[in-house]
This record gives sequence, structure tokens and C-alpha cells, in this order.
Amino acid sequence: MKALSSGRIPDGVIIPEGKLLVAFSGGSDSLFLLSVLSEAAGDRTEAVYVNHHLRPETELREEIELNIRNAERLNIPLTIINVPEGEITKLAKEKDCGVEAAAREVRYRLLREKADNEHFDWILTAHHREDQAETVLMRILSGSPFTSYQGIRREDGKIFRPLLSVPKSEIMDYLQLRKLEYSEDSTNSDTDYLRNDIRHNIMPLISDTERDILSRIAENTEAFRNRIPSIKISDRYFYKTLDRNEFIGAFPFQKEEAVYSVLSSFGEKKNRVSRSLIDDVCSKVEEGKGRIIISPAVFFFTSDEIRIYPSISDFVTLFEKDEARYRNILLGVTPHHDNLTLRIDTSKLVPPVILRTSREGDRIILKDGERKISDMEKNLRIPYSLVLEDRSGIKAFFSRFLGGRDRLSLDMLGEDENPEYFSVRSLSR
Repeated sequence: MKALSSGRIPDGVIIPEGKLLVAFSGGSDSLFLLSVLSEAAGDRTEAVYVNHHLRPETELREEIELNIRNAERLNIPLTIINVPEGEITKLAKEKDCGVEAAAREVRYRLLREKADNEHFDWILTAHHREDQAETVLMRILSGSPFTSYQGIRREDGKIFRPLLSVPKSEIMDYLQLRKLEYSEDSTNSDTDYLRNDIRHNIMPLISDTERDILSRIAENTEAFRNRIPSIKISDRYFYKTLDRNEFIGAFPFQKEEAVYSVLSSFGEKKNRVSRSLIDDVCSKVEEGKGRIIISPAVFFFTSDEIRIYPSISDFVTLFEKDEARYRNILLGVTPHHDNLTLRIDTSKLVPPVILRTSREGDRIILKDGERKISDMEKNLRIPYSLVLEDRSGIKAFFSRFLGGRDRLSLDMLGEDENPEYFSVRSLSR
């Protein structure tokens, strides 16, 4: 990688080697990046514009036309990808997140797909020094773990950010000098978004020196974080585990980071990880028993590990013909089975049939007698289980996907006329 300081291109720009794919919105920052690349690496650069269909059609049409003209002027190939109208808002509702976060997820997914399919070495984004300063401020204000003060990483997998050290003022001077016209996203002025609120109401009060300090905080935090390994989080199919001894011996910030990381992986991105939660987790770890329920997870403590399960308590979904789906759970015919996978003859089930989480008082009649579901869960050291129930009672008990085992009721055993192998598994796999 090399920094360019020719006098025409601002110091601090770092351009990696290899084939480059630019996330091009048409705004001032991405236009600056595209112009710099046209001078320094034009023969190995392409641009992608993602139309999320979230703004008025007139505004989008004018923006796309301008982007096409600028790409032609800079002699950079441009691909326009259109997201189906309504897809972003649908995803935001499904994930219970903001439209902005949903748009970002879709945009990065499309960029990665194109980069992988067409063998690009890097995906470049135009985040600059002020973006970094804003991010650090956001993390401080939201109470995120201090390790998150590393802000935006320059290199994150295939993503590379060449402009992280470049001040916004230099970007604007460059565009003005070259008389490059850029587009403005109308949502950038909406201060209902925390970042926009910081950008319009706080950043103008911060001096250039203070912006540099915030950027240096990010750099130093990242350097510090890279020297100390994170607590290992093991993925056990449907749940995650932390080693109890490793957790006990870790620094406080490592514990906080591990808990925050697990909650984020289960979808909790809105609330800070409180000091009291960390203290509760540490207390239960010391005891080696108990559990803590905090949406969207259940922390379950044993003598050798911490298990963290997604919180899916109290749901009911219909079992229709040969499968039932709920969030990322699927009960259905499995292509891979062994002698532990249940053989269910669906012709024996009496509709309506449901898949649901277990409840207090649930019982199942097994080959070895009637058993309370809660006792089975306790013996297997799991926080909950799933049961298949028809009009006559509970027909199957599922916990193998949580590290337990699956059981079939006595009246479902025997010579099956139409047997199929069923298991509960994750739709995300």
C-alpha cells in the first residue's frame, strides 16, 4: 500500500494494490475518492452505485444521471444496482432496526457479492477523518465498551478505507478546484439520526485540533486492542459458549467486550451493556451456576463454561404438512440424519399441530414413563426446549440443537408406515 502526496492529492490518502471496487454514492466524499483513483489507479478501479429506493424518484433520477456523467468524465466504469422497492423497509421491520442500518446491511452484502463474483481484491469506502471523529463521539455517547472507541477500522476483511486520515476540508477544496459537481442526500439533514445530529449540532463546535485528537483516540485504541486477544467465543450451532476459566482470568474490558459481542450477534444493538449486567454475569460465573435473561439472550452458567442462547421463549407456530418455521428455526425433514435424529410419521399426528417453546407443567409420555419437560431441561442443563404438540398432547421434545437431546413420545414409536427424519435446525446455516 502506498500513500500519495504529490501535491495534487492530499496527504494521508492510502491506496491498496490490486483490483479495486468503489462504493460510490455520488456524494462529495465518494466522488473525491473516485477522482483520486482515476489519477492514481484508474486502470484497476470500478465503481458501484446502490439505489435503495428510499428517496423521491425525482431526486434519485437526478443523482443517478449526475453519477453517470461524473464516472464518464473520470473514465471509471460504473455499475448501478437497484434494490427492489420496499425491500429495505421490510428488512428493517424484520430485524427491528432502523432503515439506515438495514440499507447499510443490504448495500454491503451487494458489494461483497460483486467483489467475490468478479474477483476484486478490495472494496473501498470514502469514510474520512470527520466520519471517524463522529463515530468515536457516537460510541462515547451511547455507552459502548471503550474498545469500540477504535471507531471505523481502516481495514476490515475485504473493506478498505483510504481516506480515514483526510480532513473533510481538503476533500471540499479538491472538488472545488476541479469543479466537480456532487449530489446531496436529502436524508443527511435529518437530525433524528444520531450521526446527523452530531454532524450538524456538535461537530461545528469542535476545532480541527480536537478532531485530530478524536481520530488519534481511534488509532491508539485499535493499536491497543490488537495487542490483547479477545475472549474466545465458540459457536455451538444454535448457541454460543465462553470458557469459564478464561472469562474469570480476563481483564474487565475483555469481559465487557465479550458480553457486548454476544448480545450484538443475537441482534441487540440498541442498548448499552450496563455495568450492573457485567457484575451479574461475573457473579454467576464465580458461582458456576444459575442464569440471567436479558433480551435477546439467555446466559446459562455451568462449572466449566458460559452458554448463551438466543431468547426465543413463549412462541407458537403451526406445523404445516412437513415443516414449521419461526425466526431462524426450522423443524423439518433433514437431509443428514443419524440414529439420534427423530423418525416422525406425520400421518399419526392429529391436527392442529404446533411447534412451541415448553411451558411449566408440560409432560411427555416416553418409553421409560411420563416425564416433566422442566425436569428433562434441568437434567440436560438447558434453559428451554421446543415441543411438538397435537390435539392429543406433546409428541416430541427437541433440545439437541441446544446441546441436549431429542425424544419422541411413546405413541409415536413403533413400526412407522410413513417415517421421515426430522430435526430442529437453524435457518441461518
